Formats: sequence, C-alpha cells, structure tokens
Amino acid sequence: MQLTSGPVDGGLLLAMWQRFVATGVLDPAIDPIVAMSWQRCILRCNPYAVRDLPCISEAELADRRSKLLDLIALARPIMEDIYQFVEGAGYIVVLLDASACVLDVLGDAAVQCQAEALGLRPGAYWNEGCAGTNAFGLALYERCPIHVVGAEHFFRRFHGLSASAAPIYHWEGRPIGILGMASLATAGNVATLATVHAAARAIEHQLHAEKLFNELNTQRTQLSAIVEAMSDGLIVCDQAGLVVHMNARAAQILGVKREAAVGRALNVSVELPAVVAEAMRQCATLTDAEVSFQVQGLQVGCLISLIPIQWQLNRVKNVEGFILTLRRLDQVHRMVQRFVGARSNFTCASIIGSSHAINQVRRQAQAAARSSAPALIVGESGTGKGVLARVIHNESARADGPFVTVNCRVLPRDLIVGEFLGYEIGAFHGNGLQGQPGKFELAHGGTLHLEEIEALPLDMQMALLRVIETGEVMRLGGQRVTCVDVRLIATTSANLERLAVYGDFRADLYYALGRMTIRLPPLRERITDLPLLIRDVLERLHCQTGRALSISYEAQHIMRCYPWPGNIRELENVLERAASLSDTGMIDVCHLPDAIRGRPSEPGVAPDQHVPALHEAEYEAIVRAARACRGNATKMAQLLGIGRTTLWRKLKAANISLADFKTPPSANRSPRRSH
Repeated sequence: MQLTSGPVDGGLLLAMWQRFVATGVLDPAIDPIVAMSWQRCILRCNPYAVRDLPCISEAELADRRSKLLDLIALARPIMEDIYQFVEGAGYIVVLLDASACVLDVLGDAAVQCQAEALGLRPGAYWNEGCAGTNAFGLALYERCPIHVVGAEHFFRRFHGLSASAAPIYHWEGRPIGILGMASLATAGNVATLATVHAAARAIEHQLHAEKLFNELNTQRTQLSAIVEAMSDGLIVCDQAGLVVHMNARAAQILGVKREAAVGRALNVSVELPAVVAEAMRQCATLTDAEVSFQVQGLQVGCLISLIPIQWQLNRVKNVEGFILTLRRLDQVHRMVQRFVGARSNFTCASIIGSSHAINQVRRQAQAAARSSAPALIVGESGTGKGVLARVIHNESARADGPFVTVNCRVLPRDLIVGEFLGYEIGAFHGNGLQGQPGKFELAHGGTLHLEEIEALPLDMQMALLRVIETGEVMRLGGQRVTCVDVRLIATTSANLERLAVYGDFRADLYYALGRMTIRLPPLRERITDLPLLIRDVLERLHCQTGRALSISYEAQHIMRCYPWPGNIRELENVLERAASLSDTGMIDVCHLPDAIRGRPSEPGVAPDQHVPALHEAEYEAIVRAARACRGNATKMAQLLGIGRTTLWRKLKAANISLADFKTPPSANRSPRRSH
C-alpha cells in the first residue's frame, strides 16, 4: 500500500476487492503493486479458500534455524528493541527466511494467538503462492518494503490483518530474510513500514560489519601466524617508541619477556645502540646495520633494519611508528658461510699418487686433520696446496664448519687489517651506517686458509699471532671482544725460515704456524705418479665434455722427461689444451706444446739435456722390456737380470699391467696403470 497521510478507508478497500473478485475489474485507486499481485493470484487461487498454509515440521524448522543462526542472532535483539516500543499496542514482530518461511515471532500473547489462528506461526510459508497477496510475500517478490492492510490481502480470511515488511539483503545482494510487523487491521498503522525498513537495514549493516570483522580477524590471525613464523625478530613501535608488537623470535634474540616488553618503551627493556636511537629520532631508515644491544649487562650482536611507518597528508609526511627487524649475527655469519665457505668433497683419497713422497704427505694430512693446531703447507706454485688445505679441513672435526680462503697478496695493504678483524659502524669507511665482520668471525667454527702468507704485512702478522694465542678479535673502532674458534692453515711457496732470519717475516708467527709443517713435493720429484695424475685429469675432462679421452705411450713418455716447473697446474693446462686439439680423443705427441716436445728424450751430447732420475730410468727399462717380450714375465726377468719376484714387486710399485703388452704393439697404444 502506498503511504497516505490519513486513515485507511476499510470499507472502500473491501468494495474494490469484491468488485475485482466478481468482475476482474481493477479500481484505479488500488496500489499498483497490490493490483499486480491480485492479477497473479486470481489465476491460481480461490480468494474465499480457508485451507491452512503449508508448514514444515519442527525438525525441519530447527535445521533451518541452525543454518540461519547468524541472521537470527543479529535480528532477535533488534526485534526485542522494536517490541519494547510497541508492547501492549497489539503488534507482533516477525522474522522470515528467503522463502518466506516464518522463523521467529515475538509480540503480545493475545495477538500471537490470533495470528496463529490465521497461520502466522513459525514454520508456515507466507509467500505469494501460498498466502496470496500479503506484505511478507510481496516484500520478497518486489524486493522492496511494503505495507498491506485489510482488504488488500487477496484471501478473504486475512482481511482482518495489517502488516508491514522489508527484505533483508546479504552483502552479495541476494535477499536472505524478511522482517515484518503485523497487527489487527483496526490497530494497524502505516508508520510501521518505516520501522521495519530501518530495522532491516540495521540488520544488513550488522551482517556486513560482522563479515568485515571476521575477515579482519582472519587476516589478523594469518598475519600473526606469519609474523610468528618468521626466522627474523620483529618489533613494531609507535612514534613515542612504545612497543606495540614483538614476535617470539625477537624476544628470544634479545632475551626479554614479550609480555613485559609490549606496552613499554623499547629502551626500557634494552639499551638501544646510538645509531638506532638516532635513526628513530630522525625518522631515518636503516638497512642491514650491524649493532649490539645491551640487555641486562650482556651484549647481543644483531643485524637490524629500521623502517619508519609513514603516511602523507597535504604533502606532509607523518611518522606513526617504526618496524624493526633483527637477526643474530651468528645466524647471519652461518648464512654467509654457506656461500663463501667454499665447501668441497676433497678427502685424502683425492690426493692422487702412490709414490713414497705423496704417501708421506697423505699421512701428514691425516695427522693434521686430527689436530686443531695451526698448519703450514709449503710447496712450489701449482703443487696443490689449496687442495691439501681443503682435505685437512674436510677430514677434521670442523668439516661441517666454514672454510674461508684469503689470498694475502691480493688484499689492499691499507684495508687488510679491516678485512681480517672487521670494523664497527662508521669506523672504517666513514659511511656512518654499515659495519662488517672480519674473516675470523666468518670462519668461526671452521678453518681460515691463508694463501701466500708471506705477503702478510708485519703489523697484520702481529694481529694474527695474537688471535692464535688468545682466540679473541676486536673490530676496528669497536669496544667489545669477540671470541672466535678458528683453525688456521697457511700455505706458501716461499722459504719462511729464511724470511724470518732476514726480518721479513715474524719469527714467532713462523714458529706458531710451523708446529705442523707439510711439504708438498714438486711433480718432478714424484714423476712415477704422472700416469695416475694424467688418468685423473682425463677422467675429469671426460665428465666435463662427455668425450672419451686417452693418451699415447709416446706422448706420455715425452711428458715423463719434462721437468714440469708449473707442477700439477701446468699438467692440467697441458692436457686440457691437448684434448681440445685432438679430433679423435687420443692425445699424441703432436698435441703437446712445443716446450714439452722440444726436450730430447734420448741420450745426447747437449750439456743441458734432461737427465732422468734413477726411478725414471728403472720405469723406462721395465716398459721397454715388457714391449720387447710382449708381457712375458719370465723373459722380462731374464732380460733385466732380476728375479721374477723382484720384477713383480717393481711392476706393482710402478702400477704397470703386463696385460697391455700381450697383444702386438700399436703406435697408439699406451700401457695401462693398475690401481
């Protein structure tokens, strides 16, 4: 019914209804919404019918109420508020679901009894198909608030009823219920339409607010879980420095109780470093600054970042607080060590060779691995000192720790102290913000490998000796001492003893390092290991390139006569070059560099020709005898003038297999060395 300023003329409405029911003619004064509803109902309903409205069972009603518990929980208090204002005036307040099924009725007992007699009770359907033209069904059908009074109802039995109803919408836009007020037609008032409309909107707003609250609560829960799952500590402060939030990791790092720290100024729980306090005062940003917090007299080293929480109004930036992330320095160092720790799989088995000299090196390396004392590895360039240092580390109890290598010759002289000891914020580069840990701190729990230690300046040699003796490091510009557990391995190709005599190297440092000295022999002193080294290099090249590689006997013979001044590094370079020049994968004499091919391999008169060592000549004699006798051990022993037992012992020592000589000799065939 359209809103009017005067009372409703019930007699006129009844006459209009009777005329429509009798003739099908609509009076122009009828509300258009009511008129269209009458036209729909007349086609399928008898206006004088008195049958009961369809009603669901108590069990079905309880199930439907449980599914709409949120709607009922929000609507019930509003229904009670409405009833408080109209109590005793003959009204009932009704809540229906989206199918116009009555869920709840609240009102005067006498009016409820009369309404139940008309079918307005929980579980009954009041849609237009069941109850004809009525406020509840029309509000659902037309999606708008509506008031239906007296003879506007299509069924004659409801002409004594007056009702107002308004749909309740879900936040997605679909109706989820109907809120209405009903009374006898004589007590009805069209003003109830505004009441139910406002109440329906209030329920919608409550539903939407409840949804937003649940979403915010879910997001807060997720955010809290994310913050607690962080491996970094997180502290949120307001502009005054009061702690708003602190995750468990931050409390653990700083050694404070989170419950006691939240709500108090951060500088009450911990003594803030000067750089952090100054950045908060200036609302500046810090990124990965290395600082130390004072907590109950203890220093806690951390890597922190400070980010102001800003918002802008009228081009003016305002700071509401700060976000502080922090992690312990030892955690950062372990992470750095994973990348700079130079991990490898070198073991004693990686030391190639079976000569007496290399076997002695292997035994010394095993002894050094069992010790924690500094070690000194001496040898010519290219002999594999760095590999041996890694072998000692990997075979030691520090194998899981970092292995940090520093070449003392390449570090700038004016920065070398800072590189080894580290420096506090602003102490070295003057940037005012960043600090840096030294190599000792990075190698904590592992091994520090110092290459070419003879290039270390004397002042740094003194600092190194002090670290060896005390196990303590103080950064440049710092005031705190850091304990480090580092095993030192120094390598050099110089004669440190002679340098110490002339004062170019500290004698006390030389004695400290020389407690365990290992000398790596040059390749020319263990030339019997050459076939094994060649095989190892060719196998590595095969893994890298996928090509099957081999070497002829003639090429190997010439390589045995070469003194190899560059040692194993030179051998690797020569074989890599020769393999790239060979089209078939067979390395021959023509693929070797001129410097190697140019050396005479037969006795001559040149005064500077290479004179083979005794073991080289013995190896050559055995190979020639094997080729001449085609691998017959008996004939070889007779030819060499030695017994078979002695021959077999020498064959085993030289790693020569006679099976390679039992077939006719080939120009491209080389003896196979057995392991």
